[in-house]
Amino acid sequence: MTVIVYRPGLRIGPVPKRCHAQATPDGGALYEVTCRTVHSRFLLRPGPLINEMIVGALGRAQRLYPLEICAFFFASNHFHLLARAEDSERLARFMGYFNSKLAREVARSTGWRDKVFARRYQAILVSDEEEAQVGRLVYILSHGCKENLVARPQDWPGVHCVTALLTGEPIERTWFGRTKERQARQLGKEFGARQFAETEVVNLSPLPCWRNLEGEQ
Repeated sequence: MTVIVYRPGLRIGPVPKRCHAQATPDGGALYEVTCRTVHSRFLLRPGPLINEMIVGALGRAQRLYPLEICAFFFASNHFHLLARAEDSERLARFMGYFNSKLAREVARSTGWRDKVFARRYQAILVSDEEEAQVGRLVYILSHGCKENLVARPQDWPGVHCVTALLTGEPIERTWFGRTKERQARQLGKEFGARQFAETEVVNLSPLPCWRNLEGEQ
């Protein structure tokens, strides 16, 4: 994992080769996580099945390794996640579980035989200033529109947090229990496509800088 620090006015570009990890401040910190597919291939292309697998895996990872997820967006070849973690180890465990599960599901559904992600994720440690945190939120929410692919963020056909943020609707999808499927297959048992599937929920949290605001604000 590579960690750099984002503050207001700082332009985020390619990660320097000699960038050193930044320790997480006491009490936790907000991170912007980015991860890109190998060769920027469209392995995360939006569709009913891949959308379901992404959210299901995200919800299971959050339940096992709790993070305060503030925003997320998944394009065809990369994704962004804005989340608060107690420490970098918790973030690493979360991302390790999520990326591993997602890569296996992508390979299974597409027949892709090479690695899915080009490298380990990049994590930007966002400072406590409201301007910095809001700036990263706006950046993530603008995806789809800033590339002129859709007219509104909520029109994005893939996985995007914007509708849940606007409506308060829960983000629920399916997590597929492949281990149980494999065990049943080894025993010669027949099973349906969703027999070992479970519903997972992704819970969203406000930005740390907005934590003390009233609900209507």
